[in-house]
Amino acid sequence: MLIVDDHTIAREGLRAMLETDEHISVVGDAADGQEALERVSALRPKIVLMDIRMPRMDGLEATRRIKHEQPTTSVVIMTSYDDDALVVDAVRAGASGYLLKDSSRALLLHTIGAAASGGILIKAALLRRAVSNLAEMARPQEAAAPLPTLVEPLTQREQEVLKLLADGGTNKEIGDKLALAEVTIKKHVQSIIAKLAVSDRTHAATVAIRMGIIS
Repeated sequence: MLIVDDHTIAREGLRAMLETDEHISVVGDAADGQEALERVSALRPKIVLMDIRMPRMDGLEATRRIKHEQPTTSVVIMTSYDDDALVVDAVRAGASGYLLKDSSRALLLHTIGAAASGGILIKAALLRRAVSNLAEMARPQEAAAPLPTLVEPLTQREQEVLKLLADGGTNKEIGDKLALAEVTIKKHVQSIIAKLAVSDRTHAATVAIRMGIIS
């Protein structure tokens, strides 16, 4: 894991807390988005815990670039700002999670664990709240853009998987609820992403909410 925050005390505090968990290895930290890009390129962390407001390059731009250059790296935004516009921007940038800095240690650890397993850590309620304001927040050309269309209709099972995916479930958790193997869920998720013509799970959930596939 890589910790990115422009406050030294915050980075050191997070590192000290996270390193008490035997399942987490902190490989490094960075003080801004530009440094984060360099560290991700060199260290290839599985998870990046990313602040938003930072000098040189903010966390949202850094997230966009990280997901472009290292798409298998999951980025969890951790910020003081509970703002719908920032949630929308985080989803656009490719973040897998959005946490407030006053979240509990237990929630932070759960979020990191779920991100490592491919889960979405922006819960459906928060996604819906953000997406409901998307037209007002979007850039003019995005607001005018038509909704995406399905490449191919989703099967009933894929719709069930998509709903659980949007609720934040990992492949294992979805498989347990549907009594299916984790590898089967992975195949369904891959099919959903292809049919929605999106890049990842978070984008799939967002598009599905906008299209009314799930509510």
